[in-house]
Amino acid sequence: MQSVAAALFVAIWSTGFIVAAAIREHTDPNLFLSVRFSACALIFCGLTVALSLHWPDRHTALKLLAIGGLMQGLYLGASFWAVGEGLQPGVMALFGSLQPPLTALLAARWFNETTSPLNRTGLALGVIGVSLAAWPAGGINPTSGMLIVAASTSVAAITTGTLLQKTSIASIHLVPSSALQNIGATLIVVALAVVLGESRFAINSTSIAALLYAVLVLSVGGATLLLWMVRQGSATQTTSLLFLAPPLAAILAWWLFDDDLSARQLAGFAIAMAGVWLARHTP
Repeated sequence: MQSVAAALFVAIWSTGFIVAAAIREHTDPNLFLSVRFSACALIFCGLTVALSLHWPDRHTALKLLAIGGLMQGLYLGASFWAVGEGLQPGVMALFGSLQPPLTALLAARWFNETTSPLNRTGLALGVIGVSLAAWPAGGINPTSGMLIVAASTSVAAITTGTLLQKTSIASIHLVPSSALQNIGATLIVVALAVVLGESRFAINSTSIAALLYAVLVLSVGGATLLLWMVRQGSATQTTSLLFLAPPLAAILAWWLFDDDLSARQLAGFAIAMAGVWLARHTP
């Protein structure tokens, strides 16, 4: 079951770039995310009521709001803003490749998760593989300190939010937990949209299709799979799957949009796959 969930998660997560690329000319990012997360919250709230599931107590609910704000709201809000303001997507992917080793470091400290030499080798190979696959063809452009701060904040937010899934909230049913986490994410991206003065949201076939895909596939499907896998196993092993998203995204861009696909990127994908296998290997 874990292997099927892992393969499905990687396939879904790697398509996130399609949504980001599709909405760029039509909708401001945090406004789009506000609608996306609020729609997800409504879906999970409806399921909680329909299935007669219990809501957590107020203290736990506040924790879930904060964790969702970190793991989804601040993570996507900051990364979308950074890319929208000119940070190269490949550079954002390089920042994202730091999440699995950072997760391993913190999981060892907070939850006594152990990693073998093979696991650590896999994490290193994963970073190398993503670097080869995502490194911009023309090199890294000069960028502002604010964009670097935003990218770093994004990685810190999803790393912290992922690890907090392993705390006492893991006992809460995934459906009401997801409802509250999406509410927390909505609050964060709405605040970002207000602070950044976002106002552009064109209603057309492209934005509607992107929104439906983002809600039903990326959030209800992909994000829920990520939460389930983190709860079921090692945070380090689960987040190592994120190494495969940027290389697979490059292959999808070649297939769907005729983007160039170099031997370097294919080599990066192969190295990242080897890294994920080693990082998830249990002696």
